Amino acid sequence: MSSPPPHHHEPRTVRRNFVCHCFEGGLYMGGMAFLSPDAVLPKMVDTLGGQFAVVAMMPVLMTAAFAISQLFSVPVVERLPRLKPWVLTFGSLQRLPYLVTGLLLLFGQSLGDKLLTIVVLTPVVSGLIGGIGVVAWMEMVTRMIPERRRASGWAARYIIQALIGIAAGPVIHWILTSRGGTDGYAMLHLIAFVFLALSFCSQMPMREHLAPPHVLPVPPQPYFAYLASLPRLLLTTPHLGKLVCARFTGMGYLMLLGFLTKHALDVTQRPEADEGFFVTFGQIGTILGSVLAGWWGNRSGGKVLLITSRVICIAVCCWASVVSSYAAFLAAFFAVGFGLFVDRVGDLTLAAELCPIGRRLTLQAILGLATGIALLTAGWLGGQIFSHTLSISAVAAAGAAMAVISIVILRRIPEPRHASMSESVYSAPSVGES
Repeated sequence: MSSPPPHHHEPRTVRRNFVCHCFEGGLYMGGMAFLSPDAVLPKMVDTLGGQFAVVAMMPVLMTAAFAISQLFSVPVVERLPRLKPWVLTFGSLQRLPYLVTGLLLLFGQSLGDKLLTIVVLTPVVSGLIGGIGVVAWMEMVTRMIPERRRASGWAARYIIQALIGIAAGPVIHWILTSRGGTDGYAMLHLIAFVFLALSFCSQMPMREHLAPPHVLPVPPQPYFAYLASLPRLLLTTPHLGKLVCARFTGMGYLMLLGFLTKHALDVTQRPEADEGFFVTFGQIGTILGSVLAGWWGNRSGGKVLLITSRVICIAVCCWASVVSSYAAFLAAFFAVGFGLFVDRVGDLTLAAELCPIGRRLTLQAILGLATGIALLTAGWLGGQIFSHTLSISAVAAAGAAMAVISIVILRRIPEPRHASMSESVYSAPSVGES
């Protein structure tokens, strides 16, 4: 009996890729919930004696490092015939720092003050390595996941993350209650690494689609010539510069988050272990925000999600600066989780559809660099405002003002689906699989 044509198997391959994509991200981000950059890491650094400026940077360090290192790998990745080997190599290396740090916190008590430096550098090193691989990963999954399912794919990853994160809250509380100090934080690093390893294994069954036949390889050129060509490329791509500005001004959440846990525990006089429940409520918000974003984004695209997330940011900034009860702060973390993941689904969806296919890798890297700079700026600005005022209200007011500016910019970007600006990668049959 003759074998059926290859395209008969494509739906099964797409489904498998979709499921693996969802679990890879869900397990990775779910593992990172045990070291939540929004709730756990800032308080961890504060406990270990870090300065306000360092505490303020903890929610953004890993994401910023991811973003900034992307441009170093794009000229190579654009010429790779296969992306999956590159993704797996750097994906394994980016996970190792959490194992090393967990072991050093557990057995390296003699390191003293150096432990603070190690904790701070862990997300930086992981992010820099991950950023080298993330441009290939983003292109690989954009080819794998049809346009009509991209928003729901991102949302599903965040829902899996949130389910793990809900369980992480009580575990964090128990660990920090029974094994406080560096031992407790060591256990959180090691638990996170186990989930990161499972995430890596989830990538293994994915089948890679080759680039569409009409997309020609980018010819090699000197690296500095490549860098010199980037501003013109960005300026000649419709509306992408506006998205960069919208990202840069949409960091109000992250200005606030560096100090929200510390402020909440100080105001309510709750023990440090109670930060675990902030993680839980944030993850419940993530589930609901991701469900809404996946459904709404599939129907309407990413722009409306980004505007919605900015409106929520303004509400959170106003709310968090005036409340004083523990229940009210739990509600604030719920709203942060909801709004942040509406933002992330919308941002990933809109960026993928604004970038022309032929130079999508480079344009995604430029967007990533802009995001990294914006993240560092938001963390630095939040730290400076808090250091000079010791007021969460001042930080929140600045974050809300930035969100308003971001909404104004986003309203000037047409939704790609409505304007017919982008064409799905899957408009033509896939030309090959690994």
